[in-house]
Amino acid sequence: MFEIGTTLREARVRRKLTLQQVEEDTKIRVKYLQAMENEDFDVMPGATYVKGFLRTYATYLGLDARIVLDEYTSRLGPRDVHEPFGGSSALRPRVHRRRNTLLFVAVLCLLILAVLYALGLGREQAQEAPPTRPEALGIESASPSPTKSAKATASPSPTATKASADEVRITARDGDCWVRVRRGGADGEIAFEGVIPKGTTRVWEAKVLWVRLGSPSVIGIRVGGEKLPPIEQSGPVDVLIQGGELDLQR
Repeated sequence: MFEIGTTLREARVRRKLTLQQVEEDTKIRVKYLQAMENEDFDVMPGATYVKGFLRTYATYLGLDARIVLDEYTSRLGPRDVHEPFGGSSALRPRVHRRRNTLLFVAVLCLLILAVLYALGLGREQAQEAPPTRPEALGIESASPSPTKSAKATASPSPTATKASADEVRITARDGDCWVRVRRGGADGEIAFEGVIPKGTTRVWEAKVLWVRLGSPSVIGIRVGGEKLPPIEQSGPVDVLIQGGELDLQR
C-alpha cells in the first residue's frame, strides 16, 4: 500500500517539472493535478475522470499506471458503488437540479392542460345554452307602431308661364350665328351684338326689334310664344320684328 498523491508528487519533483508544464503537456488542468497529488478526488468531475486522469498523469511521469489505478480502486473505488452514474458527490447537486427542473416542467404542463380544458368546457356550455326569450326576463317585446298611411294628394301641375306679347326669343338651333340686335328699329340702341352658340337662346322684351343675322338658316325665332316661319336664306339678312310678325329688310 502506498500513497497515490505522494508518489505522483515525488515523481514530478524528480523530473523537475512544474504543474504548469504538466498541464501544457497533458492538457489536464492544474487544479485537477493538485487534487490528484493531494488525493482530494471529490474535486474531480467523477470517478471515470479520476481514473482517466490518473492513468494519463502516471504514464506521463513514467510510473506504472496499472498499479496506481489498482491502489485507487482498492482504497477509494467502493465509494463509487453508491454514486449514481459513477459520479462523485460533486455531481449530486447537479443531478438534483435536473430532476427538480423536470418536475417543474411537468407540473407546469399539467396546469396549462387544466386551464385549456376549463376554457373549452365553458365555451361548450355557452354554446349549448338556449337563447333567453324577452318574456322570461320580464321584458315586453316592442310591437311596431302603426304607421300612418300617407295620403296621396295630387299636387297641381305647374302651369307654364305664358310669354308676353313683346317677348322675342332667338335660338341657334343648327349652328352658331352672329347677331346684332337694336331696339326700336335700324337706328335704335344696340341691345346685343355677338355670337349665339348652337343650342343657346337669347331673349329680349321690345315692341319693335331690328335684328341682323349672319346665318339666318340656323336660327329659330318666337314672338310672344308663337313660332315664326324659318328664314331660308343662307347669307346675312336684316329682319324687323313688330306686332308678332317678321319683316325681311333685305
